[in-house]
Order: sequence, then structure tokens, then C-alpha cells
Amino acid sequence: MRAKSQWTPGGSLLWLIAAILASLVVCSRSKPAAEPDDVAEEVEIELIE
Repeated sequence: MRAKSQWTPGGSLLWLIAAILASLVVCSRSKPAAEPDDVAEEVEIELIE
């Protein structure tokens, strides 16, 4: 039977560095949100009573 594995301080640090690097890679490859277009058209509202 295998003994239960435990995290070592070095292993925890490596895991943390890998998680940060993976997050940076994913975020750097994602497309930025599209900027809203400037609306130059006038909107007319007609109220009927």
C-alpha cells in the first residue's frame, strides 16, 4: 500500500508559480473587450397622448 503523499514547501511553491504563469498566459492570449462605438445618430422619441 502506498503512503499518503504530502505537500512539501518546495512543491507548494512550484505549484503556486505554475498557477501564476498559467494565469498570465491565458490572460495575455485573451482578446480585449471591444470598445463601445460612439453613437452619433440622434434618437427621436414621439409621445402620443
